[in-house]
Amino acid sequence: MHATSSRHRLLYSSGVVNYALKEAAFGVFVLFYYKQVLGLSGTLTGLAIALSVVWDAVSDPLVGAWSDKLRSRWGRRHPLMFASVAPLALSFVAIFWPPNAVLGTQLPLFYWLLASVLLLRTALTFFMVPFLALGAEISTDYHERTLLANARTNLGWFVGVLVPASALALVFTAQGETDGRFVIANYQTYGLLSAAGVVLASWICIRGTRAYIPTLPHRNAAAGAGIWRDIAATFRNRNFRHIVVLETALGGMGGIVSTLLMVTYTYFWELDTATISVMFAGPHLLAVLLVVTSSRLLHARLEKQQLLRLSCVLGALNLLWLTPLKLLGWLPDNDTLVLALIFVNYTLNTVFTIVRTVSNHSLLADIADEQDLTTGQRQEGVMFAAAFFAAKFVSGFGYLVGGPFLDLIGLEAGMQPGAAPDSAILGLGLIMGPGLALILLVPAWMAFRLDLSLQGQLGIQRALRARQQAAGGEYAPGPSPRP
Repeated sequence: MHATSSRHRLLYSSGVVNYALKEAAFGVFVLFYYKQVLGLSGTLTGLAIALSVVWDAVSDPLVGAWSDKLRSRWGRRHPLMFASVAPLALSFVAIFWPPNAVLGTQLPLFYWLLASVLLLRTALTFFMVPFLALGAEISTDYHERTLLANARTNLGWFVGVLVPASALALVFTAQGETDGRFVIANYQTYGLLSAAGVVLASWICIRGTRAYIPTLPHRNAAAGAGIWRDIAATFRNRNFRHIVVLETALGGMGGIVSTLLMVTYTYFWELDTATISVMFAGPHLLAVLLVVTSSRLLHARLEKQQLLRLSCVLGALNLLWLTPLKLLGWLPDNDTLVLALIFVNYTLNTVFTIVRTVSNHSLLADIADEQDLTTGQRQEGVMFAAAFFAAKFVSGFGYLVGGPFLDLIGLEAGMQPGAAPDSAILGLGLIMGPGLALILLVPAWMAFRLDLSLQGQLGIQRALRARQQAAGGEYAPGPSPRP
């Protein structure tokens, strides 16, 4: 078992910045940029994102299985992570810097967005799938895995909200009387800064974790008859199937939130750019602080699957009060109090989301051990690829729903805050409150069907150690690398 230090957890977790930058870009800027600024229809914008997910259905499990089988002097995970860096950085520039030749047109702009997003999602798969699998291999301890997932998730949330908040305050500044969110040059600057962030975060992660390479478990070359059979084998695991369904539903929620949050802040709550910047940063940073400071206490009292169940139930209840109060006209006229209520609501929503993510990823590492005991194969890559795809698939589905949804409710390109029709206000309020709560019932159901207790996991660990000792080997990876 590795006893990872806080420094090593941070170095490893820096890789999640790549995914956080993608989430920030797509959750805050892409739909708004292409629909409201460049004039691409919401339907075509959503279609481009959704079509790229079809490719994910092929690339994610293949990269995961390839990562499991790869044998090189740099291990199974690092070569694929390294190869992804340049294409990933380039894709951010491409998305936010479409050439003049495609501007002002529908189909050429649609094809540019589709090609750029395909490049981004493929490169991100080559980095994130091995990266997530690496986190399951660094430690075999039940609680240590939670610390790794906690560090990775909280850093991802911290960066994911700090970047758009900082960008809105510093990059998307007004030019004269023009709102900075409607200035194309600001998006080009944002794309370049995102590309630089990808290169820096990838370098820190790859360099910071390379010392682990000699100590990580290796795939038995004789195990498994083929990539597709390996992929199919993971779905015979009951707990894994429940996690995939759970992740898929949560991805649907995340896709809707990331697609519509900027629009909701702008048109439903009618917040200005400075206030939106605060609302992107404040609730999420406070949520990260609350999770970090309470994590050890919570995990000392509750098991992972119990925390997962609790976060699903409380999360659904939290979605059922704020937007309905606004739609019913029951919120007070005091703007400061309303902002405080929004702040509290989104803080709680983020707390429950972080707890669900930490629990899911830590439980998935435990399922990989369960699969190893059953089949004799280490399949972290395939398992994290399947769960990662489930989240990305419905996240893309969120765009496919969100884009046409904006067209349906009558939100037109260039429409200023305060000018949105009543149909747009009603639609945003319903989907961002009760609609999300309804979706969350599916993860709650799956969470109550999981059977991944602490005692059960300790029994799996003992059986794995006994099997390795009987074979003359040693189950636990070597000691932590030296700083």
